[in-house]
Order: sequence, then C-alpha cells, then structure tokens
Amino acid sequence: MKTEKPEREWYIMNRRDVYRTIYEGGTPDRFPIQGIWPWGETLERWYSEGLESGRDAHEALGLVGDDVLPLPLDLNMVPRYPIQVVAEDDRYITLVDEFGVTKKIFREDFLLTEGKMVNAGLSSSMSLWLDYPVKDLATWKKVYEERFQPRLVGRVPGNWDECKVEFKRQSETRWVSFFCFPLFGLFGPLRQLMGFERLLFAMAGDDPDLVDTMINDLTDFWLTVFDKMLVDVRLDEVTFFEDIASTQSLLVSPAMFDRFLVPGYRKMISSLLEMGVKYFFIDSDGNIRRLIPNMLRCGITGIVPVEVSAGMDVAHLRLDFPALILNGGIDKKALTHGPEAIETELSRYFSVAWQLGRCVPRLDHSAPPDISWSNAQYFAKRYIEYCKAEPVLIKEPRPWTVFLTERLGSFYGN
Repeated sequence: MKTEKPEREWYIMNRRDVYRTIYEGGTPDRFPIQGIWPWGETLERWYSEGLESGRDAHEALGLVGDDVLPLPLDLNMVPRYPIQVVAEDDRYITLVDEFGVTKKIFREDFLLTEGKMVNAGLSSSMSLWLDYPVKDLATWKKVYEERFQPRLVGRVPGNWDECKVEFKRQSETRWVSFFCFPLFGLFGPLRQLMGFERLLFAMAGDDPDLVDTMINDLTDFWLTVFDKMLVDVRLDEVTFFEDIASTQSLLVSPAMFDRFLVPGYRKMISSLLEMGVKYFFIDSDGNIRRLIPNMLRCGITGIVPVEVSAGMDVAHLRLDFPALILNGGIDKKALTHGPEAIETELSRYFSVAWQLGRCVPRLDHSAPPDISWSNAQYFAKRYIEYCKAEPVLIKEPRPWTVFLTERLGSFYGN
C-alpha cells in the first residue's frame, strides 16, 4: 500500500527562518500565510453566500498562519475614554470614542464597531470627525500625563509573568512583531489626537513647537515602555501606523516629513536597534513612493500594504529600492473579478516575490464587500498553493520584466 508523503516534508526552515530569509533577500522554502481581513459588510455578504454564520472567515478559508508571534503590548491610551453617545437618530450616531474624539457615524457602523476606533476596519464608511482632545500644548500635556504613563500595568496581560515563559519559548522559532493601532506612529497618532487640518496647519507654521513636543513626548513614552518590556523578551520588527498618503498624493511633503518626523524616527530606531529590534515598517495606504528615499535614510526597512491601485507596484519598487521589504502588494481588486483575474494576479506577484525577493505576500488592503465568497475561496486555495510551492513548481512563471512592462507602461505614458 502506497503511503502519501506528509505535507511540507521538504521544508527545512522554521517560521523564524522564513522571515529572516525573506528580509535578508534570500530565497525561502515557502512564504508565510496571511489573512485577508474582511470588512464587516464583507462578512455579512459571505454569510449570505455560504460561510457558516458566526464562523471565523480566516479559519474557514485556511488562512490561519502561525509564523508571526505578536508582542502583547498596548501603547494606546491607558485608561481609555468611556464611549459616550451624545446624539442619535434613525441613521446616525454622534459619540465620543475611546480616544476622546467626537465623531458622527452611520448607525450600522456603530453596531459593527461599538463606536470604537480600534474596530474601524469593520466599518463600511469613514466617520465625520467633529472634535479632538488636543487643541494646544495645555490640552496635550493633560492627555499625555493622564493616559500615557510608561508603566506595564494595564498594557500587558495581567498574568504576563506567567505568559512570558511560554512567549519566550514560542519566540525561539517564530517571528516576533509589534503593531498598535492607531496611536503608535509619528504622523498617524498626531492626526488622531488633534485632527488632520489642525496638524497640517501646525506643521506649516501655526504651532510647530506643539508638533515637536508631542512627538518627543510620545517617543520618550514608547522607548521607556519598550525598555521595560524587552528586558524579558525579544522583538524582531515594529510597524508604525501612519496612513500618510492618498491614492493621488502625499498628505505631507518630503520636506515636512524630514523636518518633523525624521528626528523622531531616528530616535526610535537607534534606541530600538540597541534593544535588539532589527526591522522597521511604515503602514500607509496610498502612494508613498516619493517618501521612500526619506524613509530609508532614517532607518525604515519596509512598507505595508503596498496599495496597487495607488501605483505601488512590487516589481517597480523592487527595482528602484532593492533593500526595501514589501509586505503586501497583491491587488485586492483582482478578487472582485473571478478566478482568471485572481490567477493572473497571483502569478504576477509570486513571479516577482520568488525572482526578486524581499516580498511578504498579502493583499494590499482588507477585503471589501464586492468580493464574493466563492472568489475568496478560490483566492485562498490558490494563494496557499503559491505560498507553499517551490519556485520551480510555479507553472510557467512569467518573467517579472514582462509584468513590469505590462503593468507600469501607463505610469510612464507608454
């Protein structure tokens, strides 16, 4: 009787090896599996089209990877503001969220998110932002002193002394990462705390000292907490939440980036390097290409999620910035068009990932509701197969140069 070979028998890298190899520009024996993070509206559609009601979509799709071990640390406000509903009607709810921001949202979004900013990924629309907790230096200092105290109590699991033993054991073979939405970054948190317009006017000359003070205070707070946390455990990478661009343009100029953000990044990165952290990502939608040289100069090593519709193409970026790590870059819109488009997109992406390296395959954003459940299932099946395949097993891989010509010609007027 013939015995089938166990799956992954030929794999020789542990989970940590895979990430290290990708980041260093080598060829891994597989790629890590990542999720597609559906909107709340997307989940409702999927439940109506075959996904068992209440079941985790990632589990149902097989998109549950264990390569990454998240550092269990909360760098948001502690304590949070209580959620307060200040007005409501049949369609809208106006509330103060957990970070002290007053906003108006659709009732349906309130039911999905409970009004919490940390659940914003479930919303189907943007909020109408009305007021913010930071208006000047005095209000900032009040918020900072009340809610950004650099202690571990309330920021790590209550039984951390017990948990860290198991955490350290798992970290021997898994990649340890840190991301905290929305108040860990230099531009993103300030926009969240004082509002986009007020922040830009302050940076443009109205109150540059306030911007500098907030960044200095936050970086001091973060580094003090990390210094306490990383005495006991290892951390491989951190990701700064910024969202510093739209699909059409940057939200700040490269000069403003250098003036206000670079000093903070250099301070964070130099100190975290001494604590053993080696990789630093910026999380931003939109086209941040013009900022990449500035990011590289201050120590940023990677970007996420590499939004294709904004012109962020992995082949183009890989050629122009060979050392930059690209986490993401699979066009989510391909999943709206069906198997043929999905196959073309996966072939395009993995051709670049295998041949040029330093790519971690994932969608270029969370999954919107125009993706059917059947398309999500097809994508997940083929994505997993591509992630597990050796380069030679990809059927007729097309050279990345072909994709570069086809996909980027329009960006150069060809």
